[in-house]
Amino acid sequence: MTQARRLLAYLRQNPGASSLEVTRDLLIVNVTGRVSDLRARGYEVQCITRTDGNKGYVVREAAQLALSLT
Repeated sequence: MTQARRLLAYLRQNPGASSLEVTRDLLIVNVTGRVSDLRARGYEVQCITRTDGNKGYVVREAAQLALSLT
């Protein structure tokens, strides 16, 4: 499994995970690069500010995007 696919699965299980958390748990050093890879493949990955003030990543699924438009 590629790092990008591992990251995608991780973010689906851990929405809002920070780059540090991803690096710690998946041993992926260049998290922003893998996020760019996912975006290039058509995945909607957003950077959010969590309630604790830290930045994190969230994958928006197609169904979530459709629901937000109604």
